[in-house]
Amino acid sequence: MSRLVLLAGGCALTGFAQAPAPSPPAVDMATLPRPVAMLDTVWIEEMTQLEVRDSLRAGKTTVLIPAGGMEDNGPYVAVSQHNSIVRAMAERIARQLGNALCAPAIALAPANPAAATNPGSVVLSAATYKSVLTDMATSLRAQGFRHIMILADHGPDQAPAIEVVNALNAAWKGQGATVAYVSDYYDYDAVAAYSRDVLGNPETPEGYHDDYYVAAISAVIDAESIRLPERKAAGRTAINGIDLATAKALEDGQKIIDLRVAAAVKQIRSLIGTGR
Repeated sequence: MSRLVLLAGGCALTGFAQAPAPSPPAVDMATLPRPVAMLDTVWIEEMTQLEVRDSLRAGKTTVLIPAGGMEDNGPYVAVSQHNSIVRAMAERIARQLGNALCAPAIALAPANPAAATNPGSVVLSAATYKSVLTDMATSLRAQGFRHIMILADHGPDQAPAIEVVNALNAAWKGQGATVAYVSDYYDYDAVAAYSRDVLGNPETPEGYHDDYYVAAISAVIDAESIRLPERKAAGRTAINGIDLATAKALEDGQKIIDLRVAAAVKQIRSLIGTGR
């Protein structure tokens, strides 16, 4: 039966209401074949849902959670140096492991927000930091990851990360997933000794929160993060008596990276029981 519709001019028009077009059924992403080739990345945030799904099915059930931080680092170093380092190192570690992916990096370290007066030192409370780490690990476990490895590149990250590891392993006992803190990744005492005794770089501290053995890593992965181009222009490329604008500095940085990656890979393989 027609419906009477009154128009503004007083005329009448009859018509029929149109039913909306039916929506297509939702595609089942659990069974949909991946329609394109896999992107060559280890970062979950860069992958499609199907790429993560297929990586898990292919046995990539180890996941790294990189943790960095923002802090005062002296006059030449970006406040997020720990973040750029841990991202670069995590990618190298995951690729060398061959069965691992990387979760998004935690870019803010635990500290007292009310006391974070140094410009650029943006922080989380310890409780918030532990909650973020706990929730990330829990969601990764729910998706099917079985070996969750925390890589912390910043001193204050260490103790809260270990607390989270202990709490989660107690809660997950016997449920097929574990979380671990990769202590051998953050061993800057060993790095300093290697740089000094093996690479021949005795440092004379200048009073900055800055070291050659860390800056050399940044020279390899992101020279702008230590303002190397600007330092060259200003004639200030040395730190603690060692010049960063040299071929040796790049070689040292790569050797230090290799040392840290090898230590982390060895410990992770031991933790997950592969021994390879």
